[in-house]
Amino acid sequence: MRHFLSPATVSYHLGVLHRAGLVTRARAGRSVVYRHTPAGARLVERRGRP
Repeated sequence: MRHFLSPATVSYHLGVLHRAGLVTRARAGRSVVYRHTPAGARLVERRGRP
């Protein structure tokens, strides 16, 4: 998926989500993998509801 955002922009927003407890991060070799937490998943599930 292409998003056309700069790496700095993505990094900043992932940092905000991490500090809010909505994503976790873990190293995978030279990469960092982000995954949503249960709280983050609940927000995504509610997104489509009125």
